[in-house]
Amino acid sequence: MARKFTAREVIARSYPSWDHAMADRLIAWLDHCGYEIVEKRHEHGAAALSAEELRPQASNAC
Repeated sequence: MARKFTAREVIARSYPSWDHAMADRLIAWLDHCGYEIVEKRHEHGAAALSAEELRPQASNAC
């Protein structure tokens, strides 16, 4: 079974020292800008998504 990482763990892994504090800051900044980290939808493949679902919302931009 594949291991599932939290968003915090994935972001922290992108820093050389697995910096969880920096991951927390990035997640807080994204939240402040109106973004959400959500679970991947398993019932739809990427090809099944419409252009509207893939287009970023202008109101969410920082």
